[in-house]
Amino acid sequence: MSGKFSFINGDLQSEPLTASWFNQPLNVDFSTKEGAKAYQVAVNLNGNWQPAKTSVLPEAVNEALSGSVAWDGKVGIDLPYHAGATYNVELNGDLNNVSSHLPSPLAKPAGEPLAVNVKVDGNLNSFELTGQAGADNHFNSRWLLGQKLTLDRAIWAADSKTLPPLPEQSGVELNMPPMNGAEWLALFQKGAAESVGGAASFPQHITLRTPMLSLGNQQWNNLSIVSQPTANGTLVEAQGREINATLAMRNNAPWLANIKYLYYNPSVAKTRGDSTPSSPFPTTERINFRGWPDAQIRCTECWFWGQKFGRIDSDITISGDTLTLTNGLIDTGFSRLTADGEWVNNPENERTSLKGKLRGQKIDAAAEFFGVTTPIRQSSFNVDYDLHWRKAPWQPDEATLNGIIHTQLGKGEITEINTGHAGQLLRLLSVDALMRKLRFDFRDTFGEGFYFDSIRSTAWIKDGVMHTDDTLVDGLEADIAMKGSVNLVRRDLNMEAVVAPEISATVGVAAAFAVNPIVGAAVFAASKVLGPLWSKVSILRYHISGPLDDPQINEVLRQPRKEKAQ
Repeated sequence: MSGKFSFINGDLQSEPLTASWFNQPLNVDFSTKEGAKAYQVAVNLNGNWQPAKTSVLPEAVNEALSGSVAWDGKVGIDLPYHAGATYNVELNGDLNNVSSHLPSPLAKPAGEPLAVNVKVDGNLNSFELTGQAGADNHFNSRWLLGQKLTLDRAIWAADSKTLPPLPEQSGVELNMPPMNGAEWLALFQKGAAESVGGAASFPQHITLRTPMLSLGNQQWNNLSIVSQPTANGTLVEAQGREINATLAMRNNAPWLANIKYLYYNPSVAKTRGDSTPSSPFPTTERINFRGWPDAQIRCTECWFWGQKFGRIDSDITISGDTLTLTNGLIDTGFSRLTADGEWVNNPENERTSLKGKLRGQKIDAAAEFFGVTTPIRQSSFNVDYDLHWRKAPWQPDEATLNGIIHTQLGKGEITEINTGHAGQLLRLLSVDALMRKLRFDFRDTFGEGFYFDSIRSTAWIKDGVMHTDDTLVDGLEADIAMKGSVNLVRRDLNMEAVVAPEISATVGVAAAFAVNPIVGAAVFAASKVLGPLWSKVSILRYHISGPLDDPQINEVLRQPRKEKAQ
């Protein structure tokens, strides 16, 4: 500081002084007065500062700021002769020349006026700092003076015309306008908050309210997030139109997410010509597990991509580049899927493996829950699977797909096959084409549904080629079986189908052929009403080959029934 001041009758009076404060030039003048009850000090300040060069803000924030702000202020200090000191400060400025590329609501172009007013009233123990930015943003805070400056409580209110009252307990409340959460996370990842706690102490109880938060390719509406310390970490509560959940961020244990309700329907931009499933992560870059915690997820009611899934549980552990899933569960109420597995996220050797069970009492109800119709009705289902492939979990790669699937269906009915999702699944083994041919050849028999007691099968997949040879469909009046292979990469098949009318057919004949278990409707039996032509047939054999979209079905054997001796 440089300049002159004079001493007149016990009072001090300065001329304009110049100084440097926070690496910025400062103009100062002051005066003192001996009052009847207190010694009074008055200070006038003004400057034109560049916020990015004060060495106070984090580097990530400095990089987003440019320009300067002209400001002026007044400081009044009372030093009572028989009491503690008090003081007040008022600062006024305009951010018209400041350009900010920080996330909204702190983004601002240069040339846009934004008046700022800050007031301080305090003593030697504490002070209250209040103010406003523009006409609609007000803030109120209380600070404690001790060995370290401590923020006791504070509130920021956007879209507010008056000063909000302080929170009832220690903490920070942020009532913000709509925000882009991804931009804020990116700023924090650059270290925007790393040096904030160096000179002061801040409360750990934080509440954020916003009418809309954009995060994870979804808008979260009417959202409230509360973070508070616990004996073993931090508890975060989130409530809004799309979520009602808590997250216990435990210090020496897996994080625990208890989700009462979640609706997640991200809007992911599709790349041209890309028909692969979208990643559940909001980035196309390689996912890095570094810093990920082990987690336990318990969701009572979960919706994804507009579809209700019901209850979802999972335990996730991270080891290097491997994510391990245990106790995975999806329970819709109509079906129950369990899963264990791992995802090795190594770009040179990426691999996904999953195994578990799929259970349900009615396969048609389970399928209709997801908006899919199936020709199989009233049948219970029990599937064991063990699969692995060399891509991400949401990108099963046919060329590297390997594994085995065991399937068992209980008593049910196969009705008419329609188009849609069910038809697409049945087309995998050309069952729809085979059924049309049987209906054409034996229209009296196949005019109505077919009832069966059970379907049992095993299918194994080797490098994208699916094989089956031990499946048996036990129909009430007949058995139909298929065996062979389907190349999932080339999308062609080579199958053999056998129809054996009447359940009196020998077990050796019925068990010698297999049906693919994947689609659940790969085999058909004769109808419950045997037609005149059908009743004269003992065995039908078909060969099915060619592309899945246009298979060729050829009858290779029609063995007549032997008449019983009179």
